[in-house]
Amino acid sequence: MIRLTKATANAVTVTTTEKGTADNYLFEFQNLSTFGKVYCIQQDTSPFQERYNQFEITEQASPTPVDGEVELDEGESKYWIYANTNSTNLDPTGLTVLETGMCIVTGVTVADTEYTNNPNYTVYNG
Repeated sequence: MIRLTKATANAVTVTTTEKGTADNYLFEFQNLSTFGKVYCIQQDTSPFQERYNQFEITEQASPTPVDGEVELDEGESKYWIYANTNSTNLDPTGLTVLETGMCIVTGVTVADTEYTNNPNYTVYNG
């Protein structure tokens, strides 16, 4: 499972080398609520590519997909990773699927607000 945080550069670690390798990888994300699809291309940055593959996927508004940037809705998505033939192809037709799975997209973490409670008791003589 991949976890992505909105408005953040996310490190994604997977093992695509079990089924193949490529110079460029096409990521396809499909939201399970809206069924909308989003694509991006990224290169493997892992120092040990024979053991695992590492990518940086940036979630942001107004993305540039060929630079590994996407705009995703919060919630659950399915993902597919394809061995891409070049660094600009955003169409998965005819490409080899290397990995599939689930992706959780969460919002930016916001610090909890803490309130100080200073009780003021009033005593009535009754």
